[in-house]
Amino acid sequence: MFLETKKIKDIHPYPGNPRINKEAVQPVMESIRKDGYRARIIVDKNGVIIAGHTRFAALKKLGWKEVEVWVADDMTEEQIRDYRVRDNYTAEFADWDFDLLAKEIQGLDFDMSDFGISSQEETDRSDNQEEYPEDDYVEEDEVSRLTHNVFENFEMAYEPTYTGKYGIPRMAATQTTGDKFLRFCDWRQVENYGDYIAHFYYDDFKFIKAWRDPDYYVERLRWFKAIIAPDFSLYTDFPRVLQILACYRRQWVGAYWQSLGLDVIPDVIWGDESSYEFCFDGLPKHSTVAVSSVGVKSDDDWNGKNDNLWMKGYNEMLRRLEPTTILYYGDKMAGMEGNVIQIPSFYAERREMLNEKKRLKMESDR
Repeated sequence: MFLETKKIKDIHPYPGNPRINKEAVQPVMESIRKDGYRARIIVDKNGVIIAGHTRFAALKKLGWKEVEVWVADDMTEEQIRDYRVRDNYTAEFADWDFDLLAKEIQGLDFDMSDFGISSQEETDRSDNQEEYPEDDYVEEDEVSRLTHNVFENFEMAYEPTYTGKYGIPRMAATQTTGDKFLRFCDWRQVENYGDYIAHFYYDDFKFIKAWRDPDYYVERLRWFKAIIAPDFSLYTDFPRVLQILACYRRQWVGAYWQSLGLDVIPDVIWGDESSYEFCFDGLPKHSTVAVSSVGVKSDDDWNGKNDNLWMKGYNEMLRRLEPTTILYYGDKMAGMEGNVIQIPSFYAERREMLNEKKRLKMESDR
């Protein structure tokens, strides 16, 4: 490999990049503003990115015209694909030592809230670690059961009602509503759990245990006012069988938790119009439902610039399900009808909090 300065316009994202990085761009921009561009993008001999898609997007939004990159001219296409997948995936095996993190960020003059981190939050998490072990911790006697449960739960003594051409499990209706949402992964950050509706509108790998071991979260979920069924991703560029599996998993886990007495609000997801033959199967009519458009506004096919796939699916949901209430997580889209309760996303709340801090600081500096 060798270093070379390239114009931004001559660097190209890999069109098949499987990693979804949209929510990480803003924090990386803040990091570059603060610390500079230190970790170099890696490209192939044609300028196609091998590693560093998020850094590239951040630099582009910051207005950079050229940047120094590593050019990997010694790798075969197979080696590049292998490296790209490994580079994206290995970070998912890492976790935080919250004791050490709390010490590291104390006294920093950099506002870490863009990253969803604050000194007090991490100190609180650290204090609670002994009482509440990390979700991914697995006792030795659980290993054989979890290994068997990685892809399916058919051996469990639970048989949902299956619906539609693809046998999607059926969920029951609920009329529970509310405007206080909490990401389930942030359960340590509140005390009055009964005021909140827990949701899973974040990366799938962080809650895959809901599918692999659906009993694991149950007692903790009972603390909440209600839970939204896990939002397993359904991307239009996924193979059709994986899109169907996302709906199956969501409905199976939601129905199973309902069978244990939890108040589970159906989550509605859809892809393009061809997904309508399965994505609404098993969802109850005349119920409260939850939907999210996080990440949609940055995609021209979904936000109405080229097409309006999100609103097409939303209107199809209204027609098929006739929901009594729609708990909507994200920035409101033009033309939404129905009884909608809008809840700002986690990232929107973080941005608002940061802007408020900046405003107060500017006032105090006057």
